[in-house]
Amino acid sequence: MFKRFSFLMSGISAVLMTMPAGAIAPGADKIGACGSFTASKYRVSGNQLIVKISQRTAYGYLLDWSVKPYGAAGYCFVTNANQTTQWVVRRGPRPETIALGPNEKLFSNLPGYGDVVVNRGQSATGDKQYFLVRPISTARSLTWYARCGNNRDQVYDASGQYVGYDARMSVMFPYVCEFSPLKPNPPLRPQPK
Repeated sequence: MFKRFSFLMSGISAVLMTMPAGAIAPGADKIGACGSFTASKYRVSGNQLIVKISQRTAYGYLLDWSVKPYGAAGYCFVTNANQTTQWVVRRGPRPETIALGPNEKLFSNLPGYGDVVVNRGQSATGDKQYFLVRPISTARSLTWYARCGNNRDQVYDASGQYVGYDARMSVMFPYVCEFSPLKPNPPLRPQPK
């Protein structure tokens, strides 16, 4: 019984591998074209996208896409020749507003700021590690600081206001302090007399 089943499965997989991709799942190549185009725009990997066929026309396919890390969504039109001729962002940040550099990371839904890009490692003075916070909505960079040598919630905004009391704001602390020259203070130990 098991031999017959494994023979049947190997036969089916051999047939599927010799068939063209369009014969396996109509529009699969269109999903790939839209997904590749969107992934290159947002500089993400394919597993961070969702692409679904919305409508088929005589000229090609209309597909809906979403980029999970940024909460962005839109649609693209892919012709029967696999050319992406239309690509539209319906909601969320556009790719040009979130181009991330090597020391940048996106943090979502910070209270009062929304989605922001944090650029760490600007400078360190005294016990302060400075970093830039760029809200996606304004694209204006603000200088914040963290006290990387102190408690895990020591985060201050551009006006010097302490914001570490809110866990949603202090989520950036481990990222900001990961490569900080400021070392955590060792716990106080009683000194021998």
